[in-house]
Amino acid sequence: MKAVLFDMDGLIFDTEVVYKQSWQHAAREQNLDLTDAFYRNFIGVQDPECERMLVEHFPEHFDITRYKRDRDQHFHTLRAKGIAIKPGFDALFNAIKQRSLPTAIVTSSHQAEVSHNFANTPYLTQFDLIITAEDVEKGKPHPDCYLMACERLGLEAKDCLVLEDSNNGIKAALAAGCQSIMIPDLLPPDEDINERTIVLKSLDEVIDRLPIIAS
Repeated sequence: MKAVLFDMDGLIFDTEVVYKQSWQHAAREQNLDLTDAFYRNFIGVQDPECERMLVEHFPEHFDITRYKRDRDQHFHTLRAKGIAIKPGFDALFNAIKQRSLPTAIVTSSHQAEVSHNFANTPYLTQFDLIITAEDVEKGKPHPDCYLMACERLGLEAKDCLVLEDSNNGIKAALAAGCQSIMIPDLLPPDEDINERTIVLKSLDEVIDRLPIIAS
């Protein structure tokens, strides 16, 4: 293993709960119910695809333009209060750096979200590569983002370890041919995912796995 590729939302930052609150708030503004069950389809998926699913799911009178405005306003209000870094990230990141392994962020979010989330932390400049929604046409669960990360790092996919919290993210990593570890956030691993990847409870548990996975 020669590099570690991090997802961001739900893995490094505790943002998934905040996203869910904002998406559901915007639906309620139009007297619609975005259930937890349906929202699970959005985790690890780029916004345009989620919005397409909403348009198909809700009645004809659903106003997607208004929805996006209400969702974003609500999210920015919540985010202004601060987004917590997930437990174990600091210890894991330091352990990876001590091993002189390259690191990358590979996220379905946009560059502006990455910059904002990391603004009050020392971490962003320490990553060797950042891949965001702007960089790929097809987001997770398609493998494009992880294939691009491996290519830009000059490494084969089999030599890169992906850390993800979502099933869609793990599917993208596996489709790219990467090693993978899932640290679930809002959703448990799908049965087929559970059989194909390592599942841990927290980021700091990855530290003990680094020498085992390394080759």
